This record gives sequence, structure tokens and C-alpha cells, in this order.
Amino acid sequence: MAGLGTVGSGLDPATTAQQLVAAERAVADNRLARTETKIKSEVSAVATLRSAMSALQSAIRTLSTPASSQPRTVGLSTTGAFTASAASGAPSGQFQVEVKQLASAQKLASGPLDTEAAKAVGTGTLSISAGTHQFDIEIVDGKNSLADIRDAINAKAAGKGVQATLVNGDGGARLVLGAVDSGKANEITVSASGGDGGLAKLTYDGTGTGTGVMTQLVAAEDAVIVLDGIIRTSASNTITDLLPGISFTLTEAKPGTSVQMTVGIDTAAQLASVKTFVEKYNAALSTITSLTSYNETTKTAAALNGDAMVRGMTRQLRDMVGSDVTQLKAMGIEIAKDGKLTLKEADFTAAVAKDPAVVGKVFGAGDTLGTRINKQMTDLLAFDGPLKTRDESLTQRTKNLTQQRDALDRRMSLAEARYKAQFIALDTLVTKLQSSSNFLTQQLSSSTSAS
Repeated sequence: MAGLGTVGSGLDPATTAQQLVAAERAVADNRLARTETKIKSEVSAVATLRSAMSALQSAIRTLSTPASSQPRTVGLSTTGAFTASAASGAPSGQFQVEVKQLASAQKLASGPLDTEAAKAVGTGTLSISAGTHQFDIEIVDGKNSLADIRDAINAKAAGKGVQATLVNGDGGARLVLGAVDSGKANEITVSASGGDGGLAKLTYDGTGTGTGVMTQLVAAEDAVIVLDGIIRTSASNTITDLLPGISFTLTEAKPGTSVQMTVGIDTAAQLASVKTFVEKYNAALSTITSLTSYNETTKTAAALNGDAMVRGMTRQLRDMVGSDVTQLKAMGIEIAKDGKLTLKEADFTAAVAKDPAVVGKVFGAGDTLGTRINKQMTDLLAFDGPLKTRDESLTQRTKNLTQQRDALDRRMSLAEARYKAQFIALDTLVTKLQSSSNFLTQQLSSSTSAS
């Protein structure tokens, strides 16, 4: 009997079985490969579409904020006395501003206590107040050098109200107390009680009188600013509530000098935001066109060609923009036949000059184009929206494809085993027939020879 390699029939069972299985599964493999390619193309297309729509939503959300739709710019006739910035919605117009006085933080100094800051000063309790901050510091023997007192004050104050330092000047070391916050309301007072009386040299009652008490190096002052003849004092050189939405930072006192401050629409900022919207809107339409196209030459359709979801989304987007064609045109935005937008910057600038609120009317709060587009994008990109649903569908199709491949592998494995068994059986049969044939041939040959 022949082996399992080449049989009596002249066939190799294993090779022949593999060839039959390969031919049988070729059609299924090609079908699955085409399906896999299509799914991957759709996955990529949906991701590209999501990215384009997210970019459009980001642009429209930015444009819909007051900071973009109603930005303000501040101009000063001269510089040096103060700077100012204006938030969206701040009042427009011209204002006369005079900075009469800057706010300052008080600073006190002790007399020269000793040439060595490590020597003892005294014991007892120092009570310090600065504005709303008040604290007591216990100074004990062995921890009562000028350096120790400085460290104890700073530890107790923890950066609030007062900061203590040592200055080594002529005649010895001095303890300097500086108010953390400027303004008269944050003036420092220091009193001492108990102990050996040595701490009396570090007291200050606001007058600076008395033997050995601390003296004032810098007085606490409030800022004084005059706006159109109206006086305003402030403990800080930063004033944010003099005019709604406008922040002043005072830098130099110039009494008698009036600065003209002009607050107006920041057209350049508005233009930049609108340009970004136009770019992202056009990019979104280009993405849709690319993903739904059909190449007549190659007879090839793009991944989302004929997709009902994309058709509906595109129609809704273009309808919304088309419904505001008059307002868009009034601000220099025109709609082409393919739905894309064109921004004419000169017309836009002229429209804002004529009506400063024009951008807000189209893209601001309320029932505007901006809010409608934003809602459409929110619905589209939601966790339960159509793009998420499509993602889940493609994921399931991918799982089904994997299951089909596994099933095909199992089916072909069984078929290969079956074919191989059949060819082995054929080999056995052919071998038996050959043996019988050889026997008969021998018998006939023997019979002929005997004759």
C-alpha cells in the first residue's frame, strides 16, 4: 500500500485538499475583504466628519461669546499715568481721566537696636494689626533676638497683613515692618505688653511719638483717580469697579494732567473671529463634499456617498445659513452657489462702524444663526447622537466580520480534513485495484506461457 504522500492514483491528498479549500474560500475571502475595506473607510470618514464638525462648533461657540461678538478696545491720548482694559459689553465713549495719587503700602522701621541682630531685644507679647488682620506674638527668653522676632512675626502673619525684614544700616540692625496691602485702611499698629519691657522699642501707635518707638518710612496712601470730574479713592492701584467692565491699573501720579480714554468696538478682534467661523464652515462643507463624492472616471464612490445622515445634516446646515442670507450679506458675508461663504473685510468693517451690535445680532445669544448652528452641532456630536450611533454600528459590523472570518476558518478546516480523508480512501481503493490488476496480469501471463 502506498504512503500518505503520493497515492496510487498519483495525487497528493494534503496538497490537493489545500488547493480545493483555497479555491472554495477565495470567493468568501474576497467578499469579506471588500466588506472590511468598506467598514474601515466609513470609520475613517466618520472620524473626519466629526473633526470638521467639532472645529465648526468651536468656532461658532467662540464667536457667540460676548468677548468675541462684543469686544472692546481702549485708546489713551497719552501714556504713563495708567493702563486700562475693557471687557465685552463695557460702555463705549470718551472719558477724561486724571490720576492724582497712587496707593502705597505703609512701612515702619525700628531704631538701630544693636550692631549684632543676634543679641536679645526683650520679652513679652507683641500685638500687631494691619487692616483686618490682627495677631499676638509671644516673645520668650532665648528666642528674643531681632532675627528671632522677625521670624516669629512672619510665621504668625503667614504672608497676610505684615511682612517683617531686617536691614543692617549705620548704627546697627533695624526691624522693618511692611504692610502687605496698600491703602490707609491697612495701616500698621504695634503694641507691647508684659515681659521685661524691651519690646517697647518695637511699638507704633500711628503717631510715631515716644522714646525709641518705630518710625514711619513710607506712609499708607489711597489712590485718587478722577473720572470726568468724579473723584474715586481706592486702597489699591488696580480699580475694577469704577466703570462697568473696565479695569484701571494706575502707574504714575500726574495731578493736573487729564488723559482722554476712548472705549470702542474692537473691530479687528471681531473680524478675526468671523474669519475663523467662515473658514471652519467652508472646511466643513469641503469635508462633506469629499466624503460623499463619486468619481465618474474610476466609477468609485466615496465612503459616505449617498449617506442619508450626511445628506440630512448638510441640508439642515445650508438651510440655516440660507435663512440668514440678508443679515449675513449686511455684514459682508455672501453665500456662493455651492453653499460656501465669502467674507468681504471692507464691507464687514463698514457694517460694524454703522451698527456695532451687528455681529451679536447674527452670532450672539438668543434665536440667532450662531445658537442654531451650535445646537445642530451639539445634537450631531452628542453621546447619543447620529455620529455616535454610526460609530457603534461600525463597531458591531467589525465584530460580525471577525465572527464571519472565524466561522469561515472553522468551516474550511473541516472541509480540508474531509477532502484529505476522501483522497486517502481513494488511494486505498486504487491501490487495491492495482494489486488485483497486477495479480490478474501475472496469472494471465503464466497461463499463456504454459500454453
